[in-house]
Amino acid sequence: MRKLFAKCWKDDCGALIAMEFLFVATVLVIGIVVGLTAVRNAVNAELTELANAILALSQGYTISGSSGCGASVDGSMATDTPGNEPCPVNTPPSVPVTLACDTPCL
Repeated sequence: MRKLFAKCWKDDCGALIAMEFLFVATVLVIGIVVGLTAVRNAVNAELTELANAILALSQGYTISGSSGCGASVDGSMATDTPGNEPCPVNTPPSVPVTLACDTPCL
């Protein structure tokens, strides 16, 4: 039994392969963390752009009145102006884009 323990104690056949697996696993974990950080930043930027686009939607409408045959009906109008909403944060895109718009962009 003593010879078996001495033989097992001196045996280092799998040590190099185990160290290589440990090194590869370490590199993969570091790469996954960096990759997930990049995905998180990209998703955050896209959701910020989506929120800015939703905030820029106009919710106002107008229905003009009608008249005819000696009678008239008043029109109606509703305008939704955000009062307590914070100003939208404009996140610059990762690739510059040239837009041609007739109205001045804020």
